[in-house]
Amino acid sequence: MTTISIITGGSRGLGRNTAINIARHGGDVILTYRSGVEGANAVVAEIESIGRKAVALPLDVSEIDAIPAFVESVRSALKSKWGRDQCDHLVNNAGHGEMVPLPRPQKLNSTCYSMFMSKACSS
Repeated sequence: MTTISIITGGSRGLGRNTAINIARHGGDVILTYRSGVEGANAVVAEIESIGRKAVALPLDVSEIDAIPAFVESVRSALKSKWGRDQCDHLVNNAGHGEMVPLPRPQKLNSTCYSMFMSKACSS
């Protein structure tokens, strides 16, 4: 069975290179982008030209409240593109550079873990 990897920040730089290399090694990819939809679409096109499947989804990792909607987008993409309800790998590449204290770190960590690992991905 083909593996499916989610790569946050997969539209440019290291995330882009990771997505393309996963495809070159026979995997399919769900990549995220914050604002560069054109770059994300170009990565999807390049992956598809290799003969693999790919989807680009918007995600701003600084917006914690947007994660549940993102998880639903992942579920929908998995179902429609692959006929599956789980992915195989998660590459946490996206981030942002603001240095601010996080509110309730335990709750934040628990939320991110349960959204990405328990619901969207399974090992």
